[in-house]
Amino acid sequence: MKVLGLLPYADESELKAASTAFDAEFVRKLATLYDETGYDRILIAQSAKSPDGLATAAHVAAITNNLKFMIAHRPGFIAPTMAARMLSTIDQLSNGRAGVHIITAINDAETRADGDFLTKEQRYHRSREYVQLLRRAWAEDAPFNHLGDFYRVEGAQTMLRPANGSIPVYWGGSSDLGVKFGAECADVYAFAGTTLERSAQLMQQVRDAAAPHGRCPRFLMSIRVVIAQDDAAAWKRAESIADALRAKSGAIKMGLGSGSDESAQRRVAEAMAARSAADPCLWGGVVEATGGRSHAMALVGGPKTLIEALKAYEALGVDEVILRGFDNLADAEAIGRELIPHLA
Repeated sequence: MKVLGLLPYADESELKAASTAFDAEFVRKLATLYDETGYDRILIAQSAKSPDGLATAAHVAAITNNLKFMIAHRPGFIAPTMAARMLSTIDQLSNGRAGVHIITAINDAETRADGDFLTKEQRYHRSREYVQLLRRAWAEDAPFNHLGDFYRVEGAQTMLRPANGSIPVYWGGSSDLGVKFGAECADVYAFAGTTLERSAQLMQQVRDAAAPHGRCPRFLMSIRVVIAQDDAAAWKRAESIADALRAKSGAIKMGLGSGSDESAQRRVAEAMAARSAADPCLWGGVVEATGGRSHAMALVGGPKTLIEALKAYEALGVDEVILRGFDNLADAEAIGRELIPHLA
């Protein structure tokens, strides 16, 4: 199982507000920590308010040795042929460490803030065509033409290819179209942490949708962890996190990506339903405490319990996992020291 991390642009979480939108020293410390403690790759996130992920990725590539990265990228703002060249350049500069995570945006407010007024369904169709053009730009030897529903190009050509011929494409989205097009387009299908049963169902949906295309994508699960020296200490810490959030009447910062009220209510219901013997260390306390505005389903326990829980997901077919705690530097170090040697 490959263990990945998340790179925030400043030291913030549900429990802590950042003093600035971008903290270059924090980015350096966390990226270096990920590199030194054996993380395979990091996700560099994107939103309508965040700093630029491409520039950040280039910086991370320059200050690390082995750490790979995937850049969250929303189609619709950069032409796919241009994005193919930009990603190829970063991949060559980093000796083949780049990846791209195609995000279609969870709600309309997020995209409209940057001037994109397509519906979510339209955005999924556009993302599909976008990935097709990325792959074609990386593969074609001669200039090519394309006339689609969202893009038209004539004589397109990418002179600089990715270091390994292509760049891994990650894709997220649990709606019907998200699953259908992710199965068709993605090298790695990404989903948020949930119960073992629901994870197995979702992965089978993707496999079934991928089979007619002769594809078998890998799977990435993103989940939070509450880690401590033993189970009792971890559950005590989890309750203190929930208490702190309830006292604040929710998280300090949720951002535009939190989704609709309807999706928030669904997340609360899912978190409450996750309390079962089949998933003894799966915890939805943060989701409940924030009324669904946070997506932070978490695994709670000491190192041994967390390793066993993660191996259960691996047995279902989860190939990669983004693990993140609630204290960015301290938890990243603990995950690297206590979990990665037993999972990687």
